Amino acid sequence: MKQMAELSTHRGSTTVNTAVYSKIAAQAAYKVPVVGSAAGGILGLGKYKDFDSRPKAKAEVLGKTVVIDLDLGLSYPSNVQQACEDVRNIVAADLRRYLGVEQVQTDIRVSWMSAPDEETRNRRLR
Repeated sequence: MKQMAELSTHRGSTTVNTAVYSKIAAQAAYKVPVVGSAAGGILGLGKYKDFDSRPKAKAEVLGKTVVIDLDLGLSYPSNVQQACEDVRNIVAADLRRYLGVEQVQTDIRVSWMSAPDEETRNRRLR
C-alpha cells in the first residue's frame, strides 16, 4: 500500500501545445452564430468573408493565464459588443472544460462585417 501512495505523488506533468489552445478557442468562437472568418488570398490580398470556417486564433500561455487573440468577422447587422461578450464567454468555458484553464484573456479583432449569404445563414456545427 505504501508503494502505491508514493507512485501517485510522482505522476509527472502534462504539457499542452499552444496550437491546441488556439484550435479550441477558434472552434468555440465559431459556435456563436454571427461569427465568421477571413479566408483565402495571398499575403492578405484578395481575402473574402467566410461564414463557413472558424476564425483565426492564436494562443499564448503566461503562467496560469491563457491569452487568446482572435481575428474574426461578424454578420451585419450584429450587436458587436454582445457578440464579443458571447465569444469571450464560450471561449473561456470551453478552455475550462477541455483543458482546466481558469484564467482566460480573450482579445478580439473584428476585421469585417458583412451580410451572410442565404446558404450560410442557418449553418450547423461540423
